[in-house]
Amino acid sequence: MKIIFAGEGGQGVQVIAEILAKAAFWDGQPSLYIPNFGVEQRGGVSLAFVVIDQTPIAYPKFEHADLAAIFSDRSYQRVKSHLDAKTKIILSPAMTKTIKGAIKLPAQDLPNRSWNILILGEINRQGKLVSTKNLIKAMEERFTRQYAKNPALQQINLKALNYA
Repeated sequence: MKIIFAGEGGQGVQVIAEILAKAAFWDGQPSLYIPNFGVEQRGGVSLAFVVIDQTPIAYPKFEHADLAAIFSDRSYQRVKSHLDAKTKIILSPAMTKTIKGAIKLPAQDLPNRSWNILILGEINRQGKLVSTKNLIKAMEERFTRQYAKNPALQQINLKALNYA
């Protein structure tokens, strides 16, 4: 499965790509993650390529994605060449652009800092990629400090991950 995440720096694109790849590894699936962003880590377009496959993965970049998570209008311009008619597209609540056939996620009552986790949950549901157990474990490992500072964030993220 080839997944591309596209957003603006600071939207959590790299974070959820890393979490997904780690959960796949813990599930015993070969996985690779490669970030792609410019020197402007916050505010510039940020891409992440994740490949999860049952066979050895030679290179983590790919021509066309099976799944795409798009967080911003500007990032869509950067990834549209990686999309084809078979790509399932998930759109962040922040997107104003409409893309034919895409699933636009509602914000619900979640803070925008958890929208990346909302998208991660939907990507995992659409692709049937990794176990929820290992996805939560990877989130907990990644957010250890944030959860210690703000224990309510863990429940918010679990709610976002499990939104259906």
